[in-house]
Amino acid sequence: MACHELSALRVAIGELLEKEAHDLAHEREELAPALEARPELKALLEERTLPGMRRRLEAALAHLEAQDPGDDPYHRGLILATESALLRLKGLEGELERFFQDLDLLHE
Repeated sequence: MACHELSALRVAIGELLEKEAHDLAHEREELAPALEARPELKALLEERTLPGMRRRLEAALAHLEAQDPGDDPYHRGLILATESALLRLKGLEGELERFFQDLDLLHE
């Protein structure tokens, strides 16, 4: 089982980067059953802005953390991988914000 949170984020970023539809088709097929039960994943998959992706991934992570996996190391690994992806997404968002501010300074 793949991490649905990361798969949904991959599709959203793929759409943002205008990747070929066939490159994302397999990911969409694997996610289809989970999207019915997990509206936060569907929202993440359909998000088209970085701030929106961050918010949606935070919601998906909260859902993942709210589950009681017991001592399942796989579930803990999914949480860690999703947290890592969230940190990278926040870093991208911050870098774009700095780039935007730099462009504003150059424009003056």
